[in-house]
Amino acid sequence: MNSTANDSKKPTDPDVNERIKDEVRIYFYPKIVFLLPTLVFCFFSACYLEFAGSNDVAIVAEQAASQTVSPEGVEATDAANAESANTPEVTVTVIFMLVFTLNLVVMGFDFPSNRFIALIAFVFLGVAVLWILSRENPELLGGIGDFLGSFKPSANATFYWVLTFMLGLLFVIMFIARSLDYWEIRPNEAVHVHGLPRHKKRYSAHHMRFEMEVNDIFEHMWPFKAGRLYIRPTNEKQQYVLDNVMNVRQVNDQANEILSALQVQVREDADI
Repeated sequence: MNSTANDSKKPTDPDVNERIKDEVRIYFYPKIVFLLPTLVFCFFSACYLEFAGSNDVAIVAEQAASQTVSPEGVEATDAANAESANTPEVTVTVIFMLVFTLNLVVMGFDFPSNRFIALIAFVFLGVAVLWILSRENPELLGGIGDFLGSFKPSANATFYWVLTFMLGLLFVIMFIARSLDYWEIRPNEAVHVHGLPRHKKRYSAHHMRFEMEVNDIFEHMWPFKAGRLYIRPTNEKQQYVLDNVMNVRQVNDQANEILSALQVQVREDADI
């Protein structure tokens, strides 16, 4: 009789059972994670210069070597130098400098409003337009055009391969290190796992609060969707601040949903 009554109190909804068994892990990352666009650009630039760009460079070098001394020798030399300066390596390097600079700006400053995005985009667009005009028509900008036209940085495929390897190694270390400090959110408790060997500190899920903050518009853009997460355990004066949590909105919703389901285990009465 007692067993039948207790069985009737157990949850029979499979969605509820799945929800109770569910848990979410919260990882947070250092600022270096936002160098991912630079890493991707370096990889594709190395591939492009290694396979496609090498043919163009060889053609330019052959044209420069085939120039002969003539009454117009000075003009021919200038034309050869102009062609050699406009190689794919120069174009890729200038784009790399813009991407890397934008990455550093995103990492170094917080942009809590869309107005900052418009300002940064306008500045970078202006620099790109000036550089293109200096290449196509240097006389249009006068002395500024001459200065920008003479600015032709160049880096070969080896440079981008080395950067790709170095940044890739840092990302591997970062993903390994994230397992040394993270949170596990369960229906009955929140567990803070940290250190090596691992130490676990458990907090009751009752009245635990999670708060999300998007402190940087750039960092919250795709693909990161990063933000800051505040964890306030029950009966604790200390709050934990987790910076650079990826997909912070989804993680915050999942954590609050799991904590809202308290797991209750019903034990059958002993037979008398």
